[in-house]
Amino acid sequence: MKRYQTLLFDVDDTLLDFHAAQDQALDQLFTSVDIEPTATVKQAYATYNQGLWEQLERGEITRDELMAIRFPTFFKEHFGKTLANNSLNERYLQFLANGHQALPGARELLEDLAARDYELYIVTNGVKFIQEKRLKESKFDQYFKQIFISETLGAQKPSQLFFKRAFDQIAGFDKEKALIIGDSLSSDMLGGQNAGINTLWLNRKQQVADPKIKIDLEASSLAQISDILS
Repeated sequence: MKRYQTLLFDVDDTLLDFHAAQDQALDQLFTSVDIEPTATVKQAYATYNQGLWEQLERGEITRDELMAIRFPTFFKEHFGKTLANNSLNERYLQFLANGHQALPGARELLEDLAARDYELYIVTNGVKFIQEKRLKESKFDQYFKQIFISETLGAQKPSQLFFKRAFDQIAGFDKEKALIIGDSLSSDMLGGQNAGINTLWLNRKQQVADPKIKIDLEASSLAQISDILS
């Protein structure tokens, strides 16, 4: 196997447990507006929200549109409530920023890779203050030379533009020695393919791969990644 130098890590459901953070934030949000945060309600929101982010990845909506419509539309469709403003989105983002639960093996992996002199970077879609706060409070930020966030770069994974703007900021960047590591086929693996770099799919849920998306390496757990890169 080729020797990699630059490892580009996704955040959500690769290093940090986004579903746990989202679940916690939705509990707080729905309780704050006197709606019982049942598992059914939270799952309905999670499915709806994931669909919006997939539209954003495909370029069908903008980030600002996503932030503006998700709660007004969801509350109208599920509760028949018309929101006077978008304050719930801002409240939700604040709650979400407090969730920084690490996935099993994440810290051990980062410590191992850092000790082996890999250059580690973050490549993540999301909101700047949320991702930075979660990485700082989990103490994961210390392992990374730089954190590239879609809101700051003005482009989303899997677009070529996202990766070009990130690569332009990495001194001596060599595509042949770069590897993106993430859980998402449509964002991370397709992004790596679009950017012309190798990919490592963290497939913890044993999903079926998309034959149209190039996957160079695959791991079923974070613990396996150290062995794969040895």
